[in-house]
Amino acid sequence: MANQKYVVDALEDLIAVARDGQSGYHDGGEHAKDPQLRRFLDSVGLARAKFAGDLESYAVRLGKGNVDRSGSVKGAIQRGRTDLKANLGEGDDSILSSMETGDSYAKHRYQKYANDNKLPDDILETIRIQQQTIARTLDRVRTLRQNRKAA
Repeated sequence: MANQKYVVDALEDLIAVARDGQSGYHDGGEHAKDPQLRRFLDSVGLARAKFAGDLESYAVRLGKGNVDRSGSVKGAIQRGRTDLKANLGEGDDSILSSMETGDSYAKHRYQKYANDNKLPDDILETIRIQQQTIARTLDRVRTLRQNRKAA
């Protein structure tokens, strides 16, 4: 296992990604016109909050007393773009496009750690489960976008 600082740094990286997803899906849900899409986005946002909470628990267990719960600057910029598009009337497809961009980034960040043998097994298992869920959500978002374009 890697040193404790390495593990906590990895956790903090993924906590920021999960918080970005939580905020992004919540913002998307606020702007979505379609009620079904709004419910979907809200439920994913809640799931991402749980992801962050699970990772934060590991960080606290490893001695990190003050876990940053704010997300990243990149996530804040992405949410600002989503808000701008929604306010300009670009609709639900633009929201889904933003979710796709965010989840593609999240998937990439999680892949960095999913096979990192420097991390403890229990943390790796959690990361892998979260990564699989993000990949499934990304596939669902892409399918929703394709179906809306075909309609």
